[in-house]
Amino acid sequence: MITQEQIDEAEAAVEEYERKLDAAEDYHARAGGKVAIAELVVARADAGAARSTARRLRAQFAAEQAIRARRTAAEGAFAADRDKVAAELTAGRDEAARAVAALDRAAGEALRVVAEYSRLVRSTAEGMQAAGLRHDDGGVEGGSADGSVHVGGEVWRPASGPDVLASLVSSVVAVHDQRHPLATKWRFSGGLLAQAGQAELLKAVAR
Repeated sequence: MITQEQIDEAEAAVEEYERKLDAAEDYHARAGGKVAIAELVVARADAGAARSTARRLRAQFAAEQAIRARRTAAEGAFAADRDKVAAELTAGRDEAARAVAALDRAAGEALRVVAEYSRLVRSTAEGMQAAGLRHDDGGVEGGSADGSVHVGGEVWRPASGPDVLASLVSSVVAVHDQRHPLATKWRFSGGLLAQAGQAELLKAVAR
């Protein structure tokens, strides 16, 4: 930020170099010669540089003063709306926080329930196999070694809660911003069985 003191110093420098330029011009007019010419060239360059510096500082000072004046006027005008704006921002932030908190609780509950469902599927598959109902042996109904259950023409498979949740988040984000990394770079982390379990579970969600 430019100060008035800097401008005063720059203008004083202009006056000093102007005096030196006058002296160099007078010396050149009286004496001539290479030395006088060289001193005149230097004096003109110094005076020109000093004038340029002073102009630049004055222009920058004026611009900063204008910005400061606009800022002061804007602050005065904003004073009447400050409380209203702060209240609106606070209300918006609180609403967003409640939504995020609800999502956090729902996500945690979903992970818990999906994990319980997957344990149920696996334990059912183990129980059916122990009872002699092994789908892997060619039976229509029974439990499989991979933890899936075949009953009544339907298949139940364990699912990965984190991947199910991540898939849903990726889909929702893609609706709002297809270029976001969550929409474009998410990849399933489980194996084929977990992918199939996720697909089965999401089909049930769609129903």
